[in-house]
Amino acid sequence: MVVKKIPSDVDNFPVFNNKCYQLILQIQKYSQEGCSNREIARRLGIGRNTVSKYKTGDPKLLYQYGIRQSKLDVYRDYIMQCLNNGLSKSKTVKAIYEQGYDGGMTNAFDYLKKIEREYNKKFEPQPYVRTMTEALKYRTGSIGKKCDYITRNGVFNHLWMNTELTSNHKGFIFEKYPILHKIQKCIREFRKILELKSAPLLYLFIESYRNSELTEIKSFTNGLSKDIQSVENAVTYNYSNGFVEGTNSKLR
Repeated sequence: MVVKKIPSDVDNFPVFNNKCYQLILQIQKYSQEGCSNREIARRLGIGRNTVSKYKTGDPKLLYQYGIRQSKLDVYRDYIMQCLNNGLSKSKTVKAIYEQGYDGGMTNAFDYLKKIEREYNKKFEPQPYVRTMTEALKYRTGSIGKKCDYITRNGVFNHLWMNTELTSNHKGFIFEKYPILHKIQKCIREFRKILELKSAPLLYLFIESYRNSELTEIKSFTNGLSKDIQSVENAVTYNYSNGFVEGTNSKLR
């Protein structure tokens, strides 16, 4: 009976990458022996950045991605599991740190955004209700993990995006901060202007709130008045300078 060899993952990769695989093995061997990045780079005649890239992780995965563009490439499959299992971005980032990722948090969140665009799928939104952490229980009036709190982002999403809150939470924040009633009314009126693309409603809005007791709303309406022509155009037309701003960002 002829036993057919099942090719390994490495066997399936192009031959020209074989040097890269051997290099990864050598880097990790020296690292396990206790050599510093500088010493490994000196012995192998490579840069310290290359040593850092290949120092940790599964050699086969590192080899598969070649010279990686991101430290997170080796965690890509794990990140996809988190995405498909309904984790939020915050929980996913925490999970990959536990898996051994040692890069920056901003870089991690940017990487997750790229994953979302690539697969046209969103991570679960961060819940607006959080459990108090151990640190918070030492603050005056806090009882730590025995109570929860609503994030500012959760309150904002309810006011601006009309995201639902539980009746208990909604009752609490509006009773604790009654000014939210006026803020919510103002936001809904302004959103109606944008939805209907109505210039008359814009002028009525400015007239209604130009002397508001809320400094921030008063300042907002005064700003609208100062640049009224541009604001009116933005409200009534579908044109946008997004393309120009995007080009400027790329140039920067």
